[in-house]
Amino acid sequence: MKNYEEVVGIDVSKKTLDAYCHQAQVHKVFTNEVVGYKSLLKWVLKVAKDSKVFYCFENTGYYSLKLALYLHGQSVVYVEESPLKIKRCSGIVKEKTDRIDAILLARYAWLYREELKPSTVKSMSHLELGRWLALRDQLVRNNAGLKGTLKEMKVLLSSSSTDVGCLSLKRSIDYLEKQVKSIETRIKDILYQFKPIMSQ
Repeated sequence: MKNYEEVVGIDVSKKTLDAYCHQAQVHKVFTNEVVGYKSLLKWVLKVAKDSKVFYCFENTGYYSLKLALYLHGQSVVYVEESPLKIKRCSGIVKEKTDRIDAILLARYAWLYREELKPSTVKSMSHLELGRWLALRDQLVRNNAGLKGTLKEMKVLLSSSSTDVGCLSLKRSIDYLEKQVKSIETRIKDILYQFKPIMSQ
């Protein structure tokens, strides 16, 4: 990794990615979903210009795996580190925010760039998990749309409890919620297999 000229530290949380370019010293927040990943890569391309870039983030399980799978699919070089390793190297931090964590990750990756090795998606199970995660996200978005439509219909109707359209929407929402729970159970089963890897 010593030939790289820029590193992007990413603090991954449930809904957002805080990204910090070490050399350019700029910070931006993106959503933790495919749209956000695309925006992140475009932003880094604009900021880093022709510099050779790699990304660094902590292994946070479910939330970071989505990002890792996307970067892997785009053939983007990244390092996924254990949180314990980052904590040991960062020392005592008085203030803790997502932005500061992204800065610390970028600093860590830059200081240790000669020793770091690119990460890869380890198995077919990871790819399977990626597909389940994408499907879950899609179903959650669809369900949110249906709930919004149902809410609007309830405002317009005098008796939403007997309206055929409302009843149909409620059935669809209930069905999608069951599907999401079923997918989450499958995701947990796959993640359970990764526990030894993630604790390293």
